[in-house]
Amino acid sequence: MSFSQEIKVYTGARFSDTDFTDASLAGFTFTKCDFRGAVLSGALIEKCRFAACTFDFARLNDTLIRSTAFENCTFSAASLFVSEFRDCRCTGCTFAGADLTGWVVRGGALEYCVLDGCALKKQDFSGVSLRGANFSDADLEKANLSGCNLTETVFRNARMKDADLRRAKWDRTDIRFAKLQNTAIDLDGAVYLANCLGGVVR
Repeated sequence: MSFSQEIKVYTGARFSDTDFTDASLAGFTFTKCDFRGAVLSGALIEKCRFAACTFDFARLNDTLIRSTAFENCTFSAASLFVSEFRDCRCTGCTFAGADLTGWVVRGGALEYCVLDGCALKKQDFSGVSLRGANFSDADLEKANLSGCNLTETVFRNARMKDADLRRAKWDRTDIRFAKLQNTAIDLDGAVYLANCLGGVVR
């Protein structure tokens, strides 16, 4: 099935290797669609919904995505070089293995998403809900996670040198084995970390 701007709802469609370069996509719903290898570089995507879609090996370089929902989608080996997610809600998505160089996230949520092993040095997630996200083995050096919801978030073996965790919300956060060094935390964070390690702040 080929893509048409006239059709707003797609289910099970295959867009592998389709060229969406500089396209404008607004108000579309894609369910279980295959975007593997598709080119969406320079595209503007807004107010769309992608459910259980596959973006493996797709190119989303310099793509602006606004007020869009991604539910249980995969971005393995995709390139999101200097792309921007603005007020988007990603739930249960997998970004492991993706090129996230220069990726910009402004507002919204990355809840229960898999970002293990991702290179996220200097990434600004400030104010984003990261509830349930998995950052195991990720590089978060100098990353800004201030004001984030870190409920149930996993940071096992994540490198967090010079990261900012002030004003974050802590609840069942797995940070015991994270590699902290000169990491900025506030009093609430210090109390939470002390409790995780069996200590008491007096």
